[in-house]
Amino acid sequence: MLLSVFWIILTICNQPTLAESENFRKTKTFIDDTQFSLHFDNPPKRIISVSPSITEILGVIDADSMLVGVSLYSYYPSSVKGLPKVGSYVKPNIEQIISLNPDLVVMSFDGAPRSDVNKLRKLNINVAVLRSEKFSDIINNINWLGEVLQHQKEAKEVARNLVNRYEQIRSLVKEIQKPTAFYSIALNPIISVGSKSFINDLIHDAGGVNITGDIDQAYPKLTIESIIARSPDILLFSSGMGNELSMEGQLPFWQRWKNIPAIRDQRFIEIDHDIINRPGPRVVMALALLAQQFHPEKAEVIQRIMKNEKP
Repeated sequence: MLLSVFWIILTICNQPTLAESENFRKTKTFIDDTQFSLHFDNPPKRIISVSPSITEILGVIDADSMLVGVSLYSYYPSSVKGLPKVGSYVKPNIEQIISLNPDLVVMSFDGAPRSDVNKLRKLNINVAVLRSEKFSDIINNINWLGEVLQHQKEAKEVARNLVNRYEQIRSLVKEIQKPTAFYSIALNPIISVGSKSFINDLIHDAGGVNITGDIDQAYPKLTIESIIARSPDILLFSSGMGNELSMEGQLPFWQRWKNIPAIRDQRFIEIDHDIINRPGPRVVMALALLAQQFHPEKAEVIQRIMKNEKP
């Protein structure tokens, strides 16, 4: 009889617990934008963001407390400022990432070196690479991360709010005559945004026409002759990227070309680079700022939309 009891106890002890069995049955698979499958028995708890925009997304869905490391220039929300830095989004520090023992590493599609991604995956580290070429990509990233981290409620609320305001502004200026615009990122060489940059969508949806939107690249290099030929009505600049890249730093160059309508009419727009250059949750702020500058007669209505007031 004692022998029988012993075998019963041994059998029970060797069976998986109910929680373990539940976790096994609930293993979830998620597909990233490289078509790579990530498998989780439990939601990841230790996250590394190798992209400032991803860091911002994690902040707005209340998942920033899970971050154990972030990329350089990730300083929004303020809770991430003291976290270890793991290199830039185009040059991650692989050794630092490994040392932080993450459950999930999130990288950007247009920046993450594939050799680094593959190196981490060979070490059985879950690496998600997410695309952000369109506004819809940004919304997809918010919902994707919400699902993976079980912050679906927060993600859906954020996404719904962003889409609602974005669509209201886009519809407001959709039928209005659109000024042409050129976004001057750098001068040596001259760099702007093409069809594969989410900023191209921003300019269009804010009621403008990006004169380099027909170029099938994210950040094309151009000649001054091509810009003169395209005759933009407005020049766009971003602040906070250094003196040479600011509007003040670039204007001495542009002022030489008086035959460009934007120079002739002195139509310049400057927007904080953190807002316009990052494909994250603050993208609607950039849309609103652009739309108000393109169509100042709609500024008051746009301000009410941004406050979630009825137009």
